[in-house]
Amino acid sequence: MITNNVVKSTNSWKRAIVTFMLIFLVLFIYPTIGIAYSPLTMIVTTQIPLFIKVFLVIMAFMVSLDIAMISGIKKIAYSTIWDYLLVGHIFCFLTVFTHASLIYKLYFLQNIPSSLHYILVLSASLYIITHAFIYFVIYYLINPIAKKKLNLFSARYLLFYVIAIATVYGAFNLNIQLSYPSSPNFIFFYLLILFLFSIIIYFCIVIFSISGNYAKIGFVREPFLFGGIGGTAFALSVGLMTLYCFKFVETTYLPALYYYISFYLVAALFAMIYHLKFIIDYPSLIQPKWKVLMPFDILKVAATITLAFLAASFYFTAKEYPNFIIYQNIPYVFVVAFLIPVFFGTILILTYLNTISAKTKLKYWGYLKYGLYLHIAITFYVLSLIFISWDDVTSSTKMLCTVLVLVAFAFYMSFALDLRTILKDQNIKPIFDRIDFSLYPVSFGSFFILIFLGVSFSYGKSSVPIGIEFISYPIILFFIFFFLIAFGAYLSATHKGFEEIMRKNIWSELSYIFAFIVFLLVYLIYSSLSTYLQLFPYHNFAFIGYFAVLIIEIVSTSTLARKSKYGETRKEDVVHLLNFHAHHFLRTDYLENLWEKTVDRYVTEDEVKKIRFDPSERRFDLEETDEKTRLTIAVGILLGMQKLPNVEKITILRKSIEETKEDVAAILKEKILLLPDDLRSEFDESVYYPILYERAINDLLTSLETFIPFTEQANIFERLKRRDERFKRISFEVDKIRVEEGTRFYRDGFLELFRLYLDAVEEKFPFKRLLLYELVRETIKMELEQYNITVGEVLNMVPTGLEEMDTIMAGGLVKGSTTLLIAEETKMKQKILLSFIKQGLVEGNSAIYATSKRPFQQIIGELLMDVEALKNFVIIDLYEDLYAEGRMSELVEEEHRIIAPLSKILFQRSIVKAVKSQPRDVPKIVIGDVYDDFARYYSTKEIFEILQNQIEGLKRWNCTSVTVLDPHSYLITREGIEEVKKLFDNVLTLSGEEKDASVFIEKLYHGTPSKRIIRLHW
Repeated sequence: MITNNVVKSTNSWKRAIVTFMLIFLVLFIYPTIGIAYSPLTMIVTTQIPLFIKVFLVIMAFMVSLDIAMISGIKKIAYSTIWDYLLVGHIFCFLTVFTHASLIYKLYFLQNIPSSLHYILVLSASLYIITHAFIYFVIYYLINPIAKKKLNLFSARYLLFYVIAIATVYGAFNLNIQLSYPSSPNFIFFYLLILFLFSIIIYFCIVIFSISGNYAKIGFVREPFLFGGIGGTAFALSVGLMTLYCFKFVETTYLPALYYYISFYLVAALFAMIYHLKFIIDYPSLIQPKWKVLMPFDILKVAATITLAFLAASFYFTAKEYPNFIIYQNIPYVFVVAFLIPVFFGTILILTYLNTISAKTKLKYWGYLKYGLYLHIAITFYVLSLIFISWDDVTSSTKMLCTVLVLVAFAFYMSFALDLRTILKDQNIKPIFDRIDFSLYPVSFGSFFILIFLGVSFSYGKSSVPIGIEFISYPIILFFIFFFLIAFGAYLSATHKGFEEIMRKNIWSELSYIFAFIVFLLVYLIYSSLSTYLQLFPYHNFAFIGYFAVLIIEIVSTSTLARKSKYGETRKEDVVHLLNFHAHHFLRTDYLENLWEKTVDRYVTEDEVKKIRFDPSERRFDLEETDEKTRLTIAVGILLGMQKLPNVEKITILRKSIEETKEDVAAILKEKILLLPDDLRSEFDESVYYPILYERAINDLLTSLETFIPFTEQANIFERLKRRDERFKRISFEVDKIRVEEGTRFYRDGFLELFRLYLDAVEEKFPFKRLLLYELVRETIKMELEQYNITVGEVLNMVPTGLEEMDTIMAGGLVKGSTTLLIAEETKMKQKILLSFIKQGLVEGNSAIYATSKRPFQQIIGELLMDVEALKNFVIIDLYEDLYAEGRMSELVEEEHRIIAPLSKILFQRSIVKAVKSQPRDVPKIVIGDVYDDFARYYSTKEIFEILQNQIEGLKRWNCTSVTVLDPHSYLITREGIEEVKKLFDNVLTLSGEEKDASVFIEKLYHGTPSKRIIRLHW
């Protein structure tokens, strides 16, 4: 069932089966005894056990299948959260071939009984089981999110699987032939194993804990349960490998296996950590409380521990080699003294880079980091050569070396102060993290040790990899000349883009100068040590590295150029205008803040899933949401960007807020009126209602052309000019109207002019006005409802809230009319009444509901489910007096409620009070569902008289009223149904229950409906 949801067709499966059969044939058809060759196996010197081949192919396929699923969901629901899984699976690839390499080496060790090989097979099998459960984890996570099936066996993915299998299998074959150095000391090795198992155990505890927490509500319950089982299988797999190595392998073989085991453990460690990050961060997107499970950046800690482990391992390895003698006479006091300033400057740079990168998300800072790391590596390598050569150099060379360290320190400090100046200009406070400050020295120290000790492995070798000695040839002059020209050109010009904001300052110029001096000093030191340096064949790479740093600097600066793909379309689409501005906006943290505030304020929960913001690309993706939401977000963020303090320092575009408003208005025109009140108030609404009026009337003219010729329409507008001066600015041209430019009126003016036109059209319409209202209603629904202009406002109608009835009745009930609803006491009756009230409130009418049938709290609760606020709503509550223990004798007024006894006098007073309590200019609807109960306590003549007077009074107050009577009530049976019907303009009869309910229209004030019986579908 799972596979059927993921794969589109059986043809995909057929392609998959054929592909994997071919792979297995290529891998297994050749005998691998002795020396064998195939495109996938490269060179193999010993027979590879069948179970290792199967393990490699299955694992490479399973990991690549997981990656395909992750890539697929990233396209549907983009989020950086999936990157943890993606990177974790890349480390899974490394784990696979290092695991297989270690198994291979252990399999052929002597003095181990072949009967113990089942442990290796079991370890491999458990890792396969681990990834089987990971597959289920990913599937159950993406299945609710994916909107379409993922075709994981398309031709594109099949090619990816084949490449992945070939790469892993080839890496394995290459790895087993490499001869790693040995290491005799296992102290740090045990610490690494302890750290790995601590992470695995913590992973299992966390994932089972989170899964259990969601046992009742679902979410990640099932996938994390599978993940916990997979984590347990992985722990057993690693545990078996560790047990085999230290229980059954003779100690004399362990040093030779040191790096095979180490690389396997390191790959497994990072694969586990990235998955741990994911299982904590994923539920934290909904419930941030889970972030407490990872109070610090475990990746940085793991990277530092790994570097320290490798440095310590490298030390004991190098100590076993004869070349280690070159480290005996080094003045380590000078080493520490030289390194401390370099470390300090570098740590400051990285702190500032991390801070500003988090605020701007520019690739520029990433390139600067790469350049910095490369520069540090070169500096460490050059310093290593200097330290090793210290006893054999002249005093002048020592002086040059000292100057080099000082200038290098000056370069790093200038670089740091340059970044500090940018931070200060952008009002960004640098973040000095204590954990980072404790990890950086360990990381850099370990990195230096790796380079420092690595020099010994090439010491004394005569080969020169590049084939040319830079110091002895004039080519070095080209490098120097290139540096001078490049730096001179860059210092003399400010390039288009963000470089206009982050202008070069004195510190940036000094950093370039110091970088060149460092380069020159290295050249001079190399020249003075030219003979001795021949013992270090890789020393020329320092110059190539410096050249590469320069290229990285040039490339990084080019990324600051801002050429947006929205440059041409920004005048046509407001979202493209937003993306154009965002593309030229430096501070993504401001954009993210504006995005969150705008989404929280204007976007519904359903629409949030359809939109996203990609900070790194500075792109807002709003295409899938509805037009109103799209425009609101775009305009809200655009105006918010322009209102930020010191906006000129964070954007390249030099536009004022007024210019931005003009750009928005030129694109949206009348659609400005779709914006919420607070955004719409930023623009002059009176400019856009005339545009909307022109469009709406022209749409109506097209629909009316058949019934009212254009010549008659022209006459209508001529007559309207005499009725209202504003029509003089509206001209009829052939088949459409045109509103003169500069005409201004607001919403009230729009409605007034629209009604005047409809009144004039009604006189010329050749059929009943009900048909005209139906036509106009459709136009309003299609064109004007999105602008919050309702049928009731334009047509002088009050919609019932039931689409079936409003369609047949041309929009509902005429304002000020009286309606009799004959209905028994059913749920459908109450639903109809509540729908009428809800629609009235939504359209801004006042609603008065007199009832003796239902309690106040129940009515309010049902209304609040669909209506945000109960403004202008009053219930005249007779239910309380009828069913409460004590009877009442006076009116009791509360919020949204007047409690009245079953007294005809007090009831009439309550109606008057309720009507007068509402604003005069707001249309009112009055619903009375009390007369059946009155008829049980008063004579029918008295009730008939009250009803008659009530109807006359509501008509005088221009209230739209609905009176509800039971067909079996005393009032109808004794006074006569026909007598009662005469009092009302509209008469409707409800029959049936929910599934078969229908309304019979016996009488309709504004014409004869197209059909009398309306089936209600609830």
